[in-house]
Amino acid sequence: MPILKQLQEFIKGKDLTPLWEQFAKEKNGIVKSTSGDLYIEYIFSNFIFKIANYTHYINSGGKSYEKKYMIGIVEFFHPTQLEICLTKEDLFTRVCKLFKNQEITIGYKDFDNKFYVKSNKEQKAISLLKDKNIIEKIITLNPTRIEITNKDGLFGETPSNGKYMLYYAKQERLENLNQFYQIDLLLKTFIKNLKEKYEIK
Repeated sequence: MPILKQLQEFIKGKDLTPLWEQFAKEKNGIVKSTSGDLYIEYIFSNFIFKIANYTHYINSGGKSYEKKYMIGIVEFFHPTQLEICLTKEDLFTRVCKLFKNQEITIGYKDFDNKFYVKSNKEQKAISLLKDKNIIEKIITLNPTRIEITNKDGLFGETPSNGKYMLYYAKQERLENLNQFYQIDLLLKTFIKNLKEKYEIK
């Protein structure tokens, strides 16, 4: 590898555009950019899927640093209006549990120990999340957050007027195509189940 290219990769990081382009080609999708971050939009089962990276800049103690996230979004009309918020178990959620803050448990120890789940419709949320394929994919991916919501995502993403969105976020850097495939598969599994159980459109 030429020294100049090595130096550019050291300073800017490896150019991952070819990964985005390859995945977009496989999905007949389009690669777009916003504020320097890339995203792909493509269609599956009449739904528009969006997979993006997002750079979150943080200023603390006079220093600035960044965190990278992978984001997945699918919008839909949702007659059942089920809302779910799933986050990683942490100190805050453990404190919430002490005060019995309406946490939902699914009945799978590995899942319940790792994640904190809230919903406006507990039984419907349990019915959706108890699907073995969904549970396995969530445990494998270990996301920062998964939501079904008509409100803002983690970084201000909002669904179109009158729609809900399935929202996935994980703090991680893009390194390989497999990350795209795993996010895509999780989104598809959720959408298939939501169509079957709750007639999303």
